[in-house]
Amino acid sequence: MIFMRTFILILQAIFFASIVAGQNLELPRSKKTDSRYWLIGLGLSVQNMYDEGISYVRYKGTGIAPSLGLIKSSEKKYCQFLFQPTFNKLKTERSNGLRPMEVSTTRFILDYQYLVSVKEWDQKLKLYAGGNISLLFNLKRAEQLDNSQLVYDYALSIGPAAKLDKTVRWNKRDCLASFGLSLPLLSHIARPYYLNRIEFIDPKNDFLGDLFSNSSIVSANKNLRITSGLSFTYPLFNKNTLKLGYTWDFYKMKTINSVYAAEHLIAISFLSNY
Repeated sequence: MIFMRTFILILQAIFFASIVAGQNLELPRSKKTDSRYWLIGLGLSVQNMYDEGISYVRYKGTGIAPSLGLIKSSEKKYCQFLFQPTFNKLKTERSNGLRPMEVSTTRFILDYQYLVSVKEWDQKLKLYAGGNISLLFNLKRAEQLDNSQLVYDYALSIGPAAKLDKTVRWNKRDCLASFGLSLPLLSHIARPYYLNRIEFIDPKNDFLGDLFSNSSIVSANKNLRITSGLSFTYPLFNKNTLKLGYTWDFYKMKTINSVYAAEHLIAISFLSNY
């Protein structure tokens, strides 16, 4: 569990550093028309996974997905920082009492998105475009594999992103319907070097050292990730809003072996204006 504690400490450091940096560089209110929000949400995650580092079968299952974020928007730009862990238990149709064949996944997503307005139609339809930086870490635990029960996917990616907003009048209020899309162009990725599994037999094994020494910088041919989403935002009192969203997140990562993973996420979030 030493590597897990180390990873959690690093994750916390990245999270709080990003918040401080965001408050200092991106979030100060420059105009009265700027809107800033804390985002707190909870969702249902449905995942499908095929990982050759675990076994040559397809796993699927459901879990929960809390989220925490910061958003700043104006007429000309949109900035978002999002932290979203998901906790799922996946099974396969080949599972039985003698072979449970279960995989528990803990996936952490850290996203920073910066978009600017590039096109507007009739003040009701607006297109934003820009870039997205995303950190993905997916830890998988397959207890039936004994010593080789832990597998991970790591990817730090950068690429283009876009968002299309449509103002909709509903229940006497101006609501916002949105569609978003992001794709990585360049990624720093890693998977376990020993049969794509974390190895504990060697007492000199260093998880973080192995992760970075086994990593590589690749393009979309080795790490293809597509993240798209639909959302509907409803204004509440005191400029707070309620957001209902659906996200489809697919990635294919190829190192020694290949992994394919897809997630359907339905979430509801409360956006608190500050």
